[in-house]
Amino acid sequence: MEHGHALTPDERDVLMMALQTPLVERDPVMLGLCLRLCGRRLLQRAGTAAVMNGWRGSPHAFVLTREGWNVVKAQRHAWPMKRTA
Repeated sequence: MEHGHALTPDERDVLMMALQTPLVERDPVMLGLCLRLCGRRLLQRAGTAAVMNGWRGSPHAFVLTREGWNVVKAQRHAWPMKRTA
C-alpha cells in the first residue's frame, strides 16, 4: 500500500486518536470507521498478544498497524503546521 491513502476527515481523526491510545468500540459509527480502517490494514485488533505482553485493556480494542503508523507520519508531515502566538 502506498502512503497516498485518500482518508476522510473522520478516518484521519480515528487514526490520530489511535496514535494516542488504543480505541475501544464506543458506538456503531466509530466501530464502522475502525473496521473500514482495518480493511485498509491501517488498524488491527489488539488481540491476545497485547494482553500477554502486559496490556490491561481489551483484546478487542483497535491499534495502529505498522502501515497505519506510516500513514499517520506521512499525514502529519503533509498537514500545515499550526502557528502559536
